[in-house]
Amino acid sequence: MAAFRCSNENCERLSIGWAPLYRRASGTPKEQLPRESPEWEPTKIRRPVFPDVPKEVAETASEAHACLSIGAARGAVALARAVVEAAAKAKGITVHNIAPKISAMRAQGIISPLTEQTSHQIRKDGNSIAHGDIGEESMSLDDAEAILSFMDALLDEVFQRPAKLKRLSERGMQEKQDRGADGAGPVRSGADFSPSTP
Repeated sequence: MAAFRCSNENCERLSIGWAPLYRRASGTPKEQLPRESPEWEPTKIRRPVFPDVPKEVAETASEAHACLSIGAARGAVALARAVVEAAAKAKGITVHNIAPKISAMRAQGIISPLTEQTSHQIRKDGNSIAHGDIGEESMSLDDAEAILSFMDALLDEVFQRPAKLKRLSERGMQEKQDRGADGAGPVRSGADFSPSTP
């Protein structure tokens, strides 16, 4: 095991490289380490940003991805379940328990039927972990990755896509107003399909 400094001038932080050695070698720890594929600590951690999601929900979703990036599948899924429930609360849904919250989001048109279905899958897998049933079914990294994909889709549908569309709409309205103010002629809100006068 030996310490290495990142050669990137924007980083230069220390990481620990290590590898099992089946026979003692001479030289310093760095010289003993194999040159191919050492293990590294800390592991590269992925923390995506969710800028249009409420801060607490976004931070929890980012932490779920961080868990997945270091192989903590159960932690990732447990946090994804918390994100689903927190997203519902952020939209003003305060009924008891997570299942009715998901159903309420669908009933209010916040999420689609497919997103409702995948949100219940997050709930079921998260519940098995939260309630201590961790030995009944294994949680692979592939399964956890799918659950986090469902979580990301939920956040996109509930928060990010509406925010993006709102910005696009406001920008379009502003551009129309600017063109009108510059003397480019009247601004029409849509196409004119009235019959022309012969």
